[in-house]
Amino acid sequence: MSTTLITILIAIVALALFVLGLSITQIRKGHPIESDVGSNRDMKRLGIECASAQIRREEAERLGNKAYFPEGCDGSCGSCSTQGDCR
Repeated sequence: MSTTLITILIAIVALALFVLGLSITQIRKGHPIESDVGSNRDMKRLGIECASAQIRREEAERLGNKAYFPEGCDGSCGSCSTQGDCR
């Protein structure tokens, strides 16, 4: 066997193990992994927030505003677009 073929087979096996691991995690938990900082319950409980939400909060505090999330923006990264909807 050539070295290229062995490398490709190793990469395919590694990818298959990764997908299998994610599948087992999702099956055991019963829902997808909450990887988004803005919507993860444990991160919210610890006071960790999305970087853009933290910047908006700090800017509002600096300017003396109480509400720093405009209508339609709940503070999670997924609800705010970077196109200017929530700033």
